[in-house]
Amino acid sequence: MAQEQALILPMTAPMPEARPAEAPLHRDARPRFPVLLPVSKEEAAAAASLCKAVLAREKLIAEPAQAAMWDNGCGAVGQITIRAIKLKDGKEVVLRPSALIRCETAEAVADWVREELVPATAAYSGIARIEVAASYHCRPRNNVRGARMSEHGRANAIDIRAIVMKDGRRFGVDIRETPIQLLADLKHGACARFTTVLGPGSDGYHEDHFHMDLAQRRGGYRLCKWELPAPPEPARHPQR
Repeated sequence: MAQEQALILPMTAPMPEARPAEAPLHRDARPRFPVLLPVSKEEAAAAASLCKAVLAREKLIAEPAQAAMWDNGCGAVGQITIRAIKLKDGKEVVLRPSALIRCETAEAVADWVREELVPATAAYSGIARIEVAASYHCRPRNNVRGARMSEHGRANAIDIRAIVMKDGRRFGVDIRETPIQLLADLKHGACARFTTVLGPGSDGYHEDHFHMDLAQRRGGYRLCKWELPAPPEPARHPQR
């Protein structure tokens, strides 16, 4: 019998109506649709309290999101939708599009922006916005069928496409004009703060963005895989 494939759903999406499977199934098989699981009052209250504390620290411009746990492993309890990061001087760095992630992860992102990204870009015109490649998305790792659940499916990860400065300059892992020292600073800061960081050279799926999450592993194991470009060779002057 063909293995049943879980349907990928947005966290807060209503359950869809049944439809024919995309691939032929055994005549006794049925398309499987995820089921929304109940959340205990205790778990919801604890998550709400944590998110309230995170928002009270005024690092984020964000709104609480509805808890949603699905029986296919997707979803989270205690997450927010971030529209911007508030810097220490009161200015804001916009996230475009907004990111839906767990409150603990959201605060880690805010701290990374405030403590790592701002100093790393201090020599430029100031950060206007961050281009988000992905946040919550109910899917397997790297969208590979049969792979383990991605941390994106647990609202525990964010992917960064580019950092846009106030003068319009864009910096990113696949933007040739990005200074190598800036990429090195971004990598160092991210790997110090997050338990997983993936960039170019990691697995073939992160060549145009970098990934950060707070996955928990045995023994506190951390993963930092991001190959920086080789520095340019010094100019050679013809011998006289």
